[in-house]
Formats: sequence, C-alpha cells, structure tokens
Amino acid sequence: MVVDDENDFVSQRTVPELALVVPTIGENSITLTAPGIEATQVPLDFEADVGKVVTATVHRRPMAGQVVREDLNEWFTTFLPPYKRNRRFRLLRVREDIPGCIMERYQKAGASNQVGFADGSAMLLAAEPSLAHLNTQLDEPVPMDRFRPNIVVRGTGLAPYDEDFWTHVQIGALEAFIVKASDRCSIPDTDQRTAAVGKAVRRALRARKGVNAHDDSNKGVFFAQNLNHVFAPGVVVRVGDGVRVITRSPQPNVVLDRG
Repeated sequence: MVVDDENDFVSQRTVPELALVVPTIGENSITLTAPGIEATQVPLDFEADVGKVVTATVHRRPMAGQVVREDLNEWFTTFLPPYKRNRRFRLLRVREDIPGCIMERYQKAGASNQVGFADGSAMLLAAEPSLAHLNTQLDEPVPMDRFRPNIVVRGTGLAPYDEDFWTHVQIGALEAFIVKASDRCSIPDTDQRTAAVGKAVRRALRARKGVNAHDDSNKGVFFAQNLNHVFAPGVVVRVGDGVRVITRSPQPNVVLDRG
C-alpha cells in the first residue's frame, strides 16, 4: 500500500496515475513498471522489523504496515504527482503477525475474517454478463479492469446481476461467503491504461443506485460482490476454476432505487 506524509492510504481516487504502475509477480519479487521511469523490484521475502512498523489509516481505520525500502519510497515519490500538501510517498507491506479484520458486521463463523490493507474485503467477485449489461448503457464500453475484481465469472445462461442473490460459493477448492454488494467510488471512471478520468461509468451506474439490503447505512451505486473466504492451507485459486453457487437468497443483497 502506498501512503502519504500523514500515513494515510493513497488510491486512484486522489492520484489516478497509480493506475499506470503495473506489477508483474515473479518468483522472488514483484517488478513495478511505469511510463518514463526505470522499473524497480519489490522483494517478496522480507525480515520483520518492528522499527519500520507504522500505523497507517484506510478510511480512518488504523492498520499496521512495515516500510519496505527507502529506494521504493523514492521511486513512487519521483513518479507520482504531488497532491494536497503531500511531499513524498512511502510503500508499506502487510505484517501477517499484525492482521487486519473485515468489518465486524461482515464477519462469518468459519471464515478467515481477515484482510490486509483492503478497505472492504480481500476478494471482489464480478460477473461478465453484468458488465455486458452495464455497457449497453455506455456510448463507449469499458473493460472489466475498471472495477478491479480479482474473481471474474461467466457461464452459459448466467443472467446479469444474478450474483446479487448468491450467499455462499465455491471457487475451485476455495469456499467463500458473499457478504455485501460493493458500493462504488469514482475509480471505475479512471481509464486503467491512461489514468484519464471521466464521468460516464458513474452516470450509467445510477441504474444501480440503492442501499445494502442488510445495512441501510451503506448507500451508493453497486457493482460486484465482496467475499469473505474460508482459509484452508494449500488451497490455490487458478484461472479457469469452476464456480459453484452453494446457496442463494430469494432476495438480492442490494435494494435498488426504482424511483
């Protein structure tokens, strides 16, 4: 996670140029590339160092992280434009011995209930038919990467937004609970290839304006679903894994404003 001078998280909401930082995971490191700057390496292995632990904030929630390396701080500070009064950026990594937790109201018995630096949950599931339906309301269709899911599903006969009814799924050998529909911020209007920011996607998403069916304080426009997975040692999710809906609700988990 990238943080600013005040150790507050930085996202594409405030610095859309983060979209241009492309990570490639290798055997021992993650390679970061971005336009106009030399690539750099983020090691996958690291030594815990209590002296480098800082308390950062994500939407005002405190989360512990360890500063990775000073040259990586300089890399982000050199590439990213300043915003507000920020003068530098720093790169933090999760400390697994100081875990974060999913919000209490979305915790499930038997699930991991843990997150790293995610502001919602560790996994976001989106369905291709839902994007196809949304794209019918746009002059220029957008790709799935606008919504940044890490699980994308498709299937014969899968209806748009059928995932609103799912409550428990199996993805390959991984079990997960669907705990809430994802209320979207402005990032889906950021082109992930150019960092250009528009307004068309949010306008189209007004058809998905509503409220969380289980939490009326959670309002907005909704697309995709947050998961809380069941941790099992050795379980790996792979591209091409089958997805099975174990249980579903007769009612969707988002109540749309039909007015």
